[in-house]
Formats: sequence, C-alpha cells, structure tokens
Amino acid sequence: MPVRLRRLVDRVGLSWTDVLLAAVFVAAAVIAAAVADPADAQGPLRMRVEGEVPDAAAVPVAPPAPDTFGGADGPAAPDVPEMPEKVNPLAGVIAGAALAVRRRLPYTAFLVAVGGIIVIRQGLLWPGFVAIIICAYSVVTYGRSVAVGLGLLAVTAGGAAARFDESIPSLPGWLGPFVVLLLTGLAAAALRNARARADAAARRADALEKEQAAAARAAIAEERARIARELHDVVSHHVSVMVVQAGAAGKVIGTRPDLARGALGAIESSGREAMAELRQLLGLMAPADDQLRPQPGLADLDTLVDAVRAAGQPVTLRRDDVEVPPTVDLTAYRVVQEGLTNALRYAPGAATDVDIRLDDEVLVVEVRNTAAAPADPAVPGAGRGLLGLGERIRLHDGTLETHRTLSGGFHLTARIPT
Repeated sequence: MPVRLRRLVDRVGLSWTDVLLAAVFVAAAVIAAAVADPADAQGPLRMRVEGEVPDAAAVPVAPPAPDTFGGADGPAAPDVPEMPEKVNPLAGVIAGAALAVRRRLPYTAFLVAVGGIIVIRQGLLWPGFVAIIICAYSVVTYGRSVAVGLGLLAVTAGGAAARFDESIPSLPGWLGPFVVLLLTGLAAAALRNARARADAAARRADALEKEQAAAARAAIAEERARIARELHDVVSHHVSVMVVQAGAAGKVIGTRPDLARGALGAIESSGREAMAELRQLLGLMAPADDQLRPQPGLADLDTLVDAVRAAGQPVTLRRDDVEVPPTVDLTAYRVVQEGLTNALRYAPGAATDVDIRLDDEVLVVEVRNTAAAPADPAVPGAGRGLLGLGERIRLHDGTLETHRTLSGGFHLTARIPT
C-alpha cells in the first residue's frame, strides 16, 4: 500500500480493517455489475425506483388493430425502450466506499450508502445491498446511542418503503425495508448490549483484582508493622536488662563475686526469656509442628517485674484482678514492658511504679518513674518503641499519653477499651 495512503488513513483515524473491507466491496460491486445480465431487471437483488423507465420485458404491449397500424395515414407504432447494455455499478460503489468510515462516522456512512441509491435511481446488486446492511449494523453498534440508531433506521425504512416499488427481499408491498433495516438494527443493538455487559464485567473484575491486591498489600504491611513492634518489645526489653546486669557484674566481680554471680544468672535468665519469646514470634510467622508457647499477658507481670528488679530497678506493682480479651491482655503487657524498659534504660535505679486498674470498661495502665540519678545520664533513644506502642493501642481504639514530670521523671498512661 502506498505510503501516502497509509499516512492519510492514520491521520484521519480510520480503521485499516474498514478500509480493506470497503476496497473489497467496491471491487465486488464493479465485478458484479460487469457480469450481471441486464435483462434480469426484476431479479431479487435489484431495486426499481418509482418513476424509473420500465424495462421492455416488463411493459405489456397490446397487439395492434388491423386498421390502426401499417396504413398510410395511420399513426406509427410506439417505440419500445432499448435494454441497457450493462448495469450501472455506481450505487454499489458508493455503498461499498461508505464502509471505510462506518466506525468513525456511522451515521454519515449509512446516509451516504442509502442516498447513493436514491440519487442514482438504478438497480442495486448484491455487493451494494450487503454494504448497506453492514452500514445499518454500524449505525446501532458504533453510534452515540441505540435509540438514535434505531430511529434513523426506522425513518430510512419508511422513506424507502414510500420511494421504491420493489425492495429486497421480496415481501408484500412496503414491508421489505422495515424487515431488513430494523432487524439489522435490533441485532446490532443486542450485540452492542452484550459487548457493553462484557466490558462492564471485565472492568468489575479488574477493579476487584486491584482491590484484592491493595488489601493484600495493606495486610502485609500491617503484619510487618506488628512483627516489628513485637521484635522491638522483646529485644529492647531483654537486651536492656542484660546490658544493665552485665554492667553491674563488671563493677563487683572483683570485690563481690556472689553479687556478680547473681547478675550473670539474671543475664542468663533474661536471655532464655528473650529466646523463648523470639521463638514464639518466629513460630507465628512460620508455624512448626511443635506446640507454640502462648503469648505473654498480665499474668506474667510478676516474672517481668522480678527480672527488672534483679537488674537493679526498684519497681512497685499494683494491679486489680481483671479479665480482659487476649489481644487487650497482650497489649497491656507490652505497655508495662515498654515502660519498664524505658525506665531501666533512661533512668536506671530510679523508683518505678506500675498501676493497672479497670475504669468503666476501660483498662488503664500507668508506668511512672522518678528522675535518673545524676551519675547515670540517660542514654538517647530513637523513640520507636513509643511510636509502635501508640500504633498498637490505636488498633483497640485506645489512647497513649506520655509526658515528663516537673521533677524530671517520666509518666506513661495507656487507656485500652475492653
């Protein structure tokens, strides 16, 4: 195909399929007109327009009376129209060429194809007839709306029924155009609706797939955050206890071996506890066949407080005997663990109070400590523990409040609805 024609088609925005289809029907119209028999004027694939000069084969000729023709003074016999030498292919060529714009300009293509028949007023062979059917289908399929397309076909069918004496197919009187055009339009409307439903179903499936992917990503991010919080709580607390105990053991190992031995035992105990909790956390991510250790809760606070006391932090525990859901129980334990870890890290040796009570279906957990000793400056931290703790509490629609006291101490209060 010439390059200029290819560029023209692309610039206009036509479909190459429609352009090739139009070329095929134009060639078929020319070939069909060349091989058609002109005497077959009333064939089922030709139309005769009202007012057209009838063919000789269709005009009944009465036999002349003996005294009317042939005399010297009598009138001459009427002339019989000559048969055309060949069928004019122009109507079929116009209808076939209109197929090139049937998707981009469906109304224009249909009106041009039908208008070619009315203007040329010649018989229509099968290529032009099929081309008009395709244009009628395109009006409903690619037009702005189904109602407008069907209305245009109905008006055209009425005009064709009033204009043409005969139509394709051979039906009684004016019914032919309505049968052809409206049935084509209804079929196109059904196909268009089916295509629209299929497109809508595909869009819904795509949206559902994207929604599921987004939900999966959100779940993964939430699980990663939860695991990060658990790791921080476990590692931060136990490592802080071990660091403090190791420092204490180093100070007294030469003068008080018994105290150093107790500190080393506390380090061992804290290390075992950390390994057990880490093993439990890893088991939640990749469960093994063995029985998993249950998550810690308020019932395990005595063990937690004893470990902190053994590290040299004086802790006072006051709590009510309350029963809360397992998730709230674990969260409350993590609040106390984070508060004691921060007190041990930033205010070693400072008096620390833990208070747990139930206030109108809200579990209140408070951890308070006094100021650190001047000889033990606070170690700077990143603050990630409190951020993760606040996120954990917000999952229960609770609140976390932290502030420093006027005396230099630290106060942590968590309110968790039960």
